[in-house]
Amino acid sequence: MGSSPDPVRIEITGMGIVTSIGQNIATFQEALFTGKTHFGYLKRPGRQGFKPFLGAELPDIEAKSLFPEYSNLLRTASWSTQIATIAVSEAWQDAKLSSGGVNPERVGIVVGGSNFQQRYQEEIWQRYADKPEFLRPTYGVTFWDTDLVSLLSQCFHIQGEGYSVAGASAGGSIALIHAARQIQLGVADVSIAVGPLFDISLWECQGLKNLGAMGSERFADTPNLACRPFDRDHDGFIYGESCGVVVLEKAEHAQQRGVVSHGQLIGWGLGLDGNRSPEPSQKGEERAMNAALAMAELKPEQIDYVNTHGTSSPLGDKTEVAALKSVGLSHCLVNATKSLTGHCLTAAGVVEVIATLLQMKAGFCHPTNNLVNPIDTKFNWVKETAKEADIKYAISNSFAFGGINTALVIGK
Repeated sequence: MGSSPDPVRIEITGMGIVTSIGQNIATFQEALFTGKTHFGYLKRPGRQGFKPFLGAELPDIEAKSLFPEYSNLLRTASWSTQIATIAVSEAWQDAKLSSGGVNPERVGIVVGGSNFQQRYQEEIWQRYADKPEFLRPTYGVTFWDTDLVSLLSQCFHIQGEGYSVAGASAGGSIALIHAARQIQLGVADVSIAVGPLFDISLWECQGLKNLGAMGSERFADTPNLACRPFDRDHDGFIYGESCGVVVLEKAEHAQQRGVVSHGQLIGWGLGLDGNRSPEPSQKGEERAMNAALAMAELKPEQIDYVNTHGTSSPLGDKTEVAALKSVGLSHCLVNATKSLTGHCLTAAGVVEVIATLLQMKAGFCHPTNNLVNPIDTKFNWVKETAKEADIKYAISNSFAFGGINTALVIGK
């Protein structure tokens, strides 16, 4: 029998990001290294009306002024779409996709998430509640999640496969997986994975708080202390506005273009628990990590670093620690990007892959804010001070309500 063809190598050739602690890759990296945070009370319209909620919001950014050539398109775009345009533009430039030589029909796009424009819709409903006949016609287009796909396609002349995939808090990671599959299947040479800003409204905030998932009012007077993954005083996640974008590219295609790679996506695991509830499953998380390791053809002891899901939820943190220990990853350097950015929900998976790549390239692990008394002292925690680190292989975890588990293996 003839030998099987070599697996398709997938390079990461572009990154773009907008977060509360940094609005581009350079400022985000500096914020990671210094352990910067931006937590406070949520003040954006559509998130007020009940008791105030804690979180980390972006500064006001005017996408129309940044991209005058897209101003007509962005005039009626949602907040999520405007921020995604900024992040995609940075990733596009980073991957040198504007320099020509790329067939637009061989460029795909995957947006990871659904229902990520809730505050935008809440504002419109309030504005037109007593005058529905004046609702602007463009609402018939913009309320669809795929409006983000379409707008980005028009702005950046993307003409390959494009769609959105739902995955709740694992949506960003699932976007990366599907973007990689586009390349594996040969339908794209380049694919853009977008973790969109989840524009949460007061209703989701209240519902998540009532569920016990969102942080309580224990730290109402000290918002900077509220988000504390894996610390014994954790009591729920704290929301953060963010958008992350990664460009995946077939290795041969990147080499032909002379593009420098930031790293490789070499394995992933994606599976369900068979459970509708928000409770995490240790077995499900283990399966995702083991599947990612098997695909990457790596043993647990070869992994140097884990970027955890680490939400600051007592049950979630405890379950992830148990899963990491069972898989054999307790030796790794471990931190939690959400301690700095907050929980970015649909964007989290992409934001945390970018954080992983930046740490790999710079040779450090960022601090975990408020990790003072770890729930398990036997782990190799990166606590409140950054550490130098030589990271060759890393795992980035993202888990979601409804038993959706993902793990990505990143190679230097």
